[in-house]
Amino acid sequence: MLPFLPVPMDVAQQAYFQPRAEERIRTGSDVQSAETEINPLLRYDFIWNDGQNHFVAIYNPRFVYTNTFSTPLSRGAIDPNVVNLATLTQTDPNDNPFSALNNGGLGIEVVRPRYRVSLYQFAAYGPITTTSLLVQAPWDGFGPPPDPNPIIPSTIAARFTLLFLQTQLNVPIRLSPRVALTPGVTYNAFGGATSASRGVIALTSGPGASLTLEAQATRDDRLTSVVGAGRITTDFEGDRTGATIYRAEVTQSWRHWYGRFVSTELTGGASVGGDEISGFSVYSTGSAALLYDSYPIFRLPPGAPPQGGPPGHGPRVQVGVVAKATPWIDLFSGELEQRAVGIVAANFGVDRTTFRVSGSTARVLPNSRSVARYQIQQAETSVRYMIAPTFSTELGLRFGYQTFDNAIRSNNLTQATVLAGLQWAPLPARF
Repeated sequence: MLPFLPVPMDVAQQAYFQPRAEERIRTGSDVQSAETEINPLLRYDFIWNDGQNHFVAIYNPRFVYTNTFSTPLSRGAIDPNVVNLATLTQTDPNDNPFSALNNGGLGIEVVRPRYRVSLYQFAAYGPITTTSLLVQAPWDGFGPPPDPNPIIPSTIAARFTLLFLQTQLNVPIRLSPRVALTPGVTYNAFGGATSASRGVIALTSGPGASLTLEAQATRDDRLTSVVGAGRITTDFEGDRTGATIYRAEVTQSWRHWYGRFVSTELTGGASVGGDEISGFSVYSTGSAALLYDSYPIFRLPPGAPPQGGPPGHGPRVQVGVVAKATPWIDLFSGELEQRAVGIVAANFGVDRTTFRVSGSTARVLPNSRSVARYQIQQAETSVRYMIAPTFSTELGLRFGYQTFDNAIRSNNLTQATVLAGLQWAPLPARF
């Protein structure tokens, strides 16, 4: 229940409800299953002080019903010389086919002439299947396309209890109309909530802090400098803990706009990370991104709150290309590793129809400190049709191939997913 608040005259309150249903059929060398998911979204916005203050509450649970046709263990597709069978689930995943993950968040934005306070808290807890945990979100055309999500294999458990916490506090300070300085702190926790669940995916958690200086050098050039540091702990099954990882990084980005439709962004930097047991190493950070939009690209001034740009007209084409090499925390081994990523994505919208296509790859670059090997290739295509202004349907195909080996567990899987969804987005109600 939302708290009772005195309502002044300059207040706007808005409620929003959006149910979404999706059917996914998965096949390959991992589990073969069909999943039905209902993903409703409840949102409440409270805006006051002439639009300068904004509170938002979101509840977005995931209800998943999974019917498993077969598992690698039932098909005899697991080599006992490679995988310890004692680590695998022996129960039928259809004994408990239903998952209900509670997921939501709270946020507040306070905008003043020279600064802005942005505080958000997100959380999720509950049972979830490994096949539906990291469903790849489609690229919405704003910002670079997202990295490919790892595919969590189901050879250890088909369902586990997930814990997710993310706290974000950023305070952009406008030093001038062209320059903004943003101190920020974060806390993240993601992984298995119980000891048994951490046998599926380890729990990584820890705080971080950063300082970002954003400067509009010219009308078409934006420079962004970031200094950050963090600490990560990893908890495994059986109350076993990994070494505490410390990490510090510095990056420099340059974004350039070529007219109204094309922009590029180059980033370079370095990160020092490791632990007291294995020692510390220097990791390079580098990325190059190209973005094209047939509608004019909206440019926000440094430190400004995010907002949508002016609408365009006619068919719309959006293209995003990214190549980068950055350190990441391996979800399977819990180690800090260097990873290379390549992504190509495109959206084409005409009238009521939107076509999407994307391809991505990522792999760990081996080094002397890590024995883990990981790589993934993923491709997706979909078509979305708006039947009415508030009702749309979507049909798509996602294919992924992933290999992983950390000298203890080895997993190669191919996963093909057919997805079909219905979405109803009624107009928000004011009260």
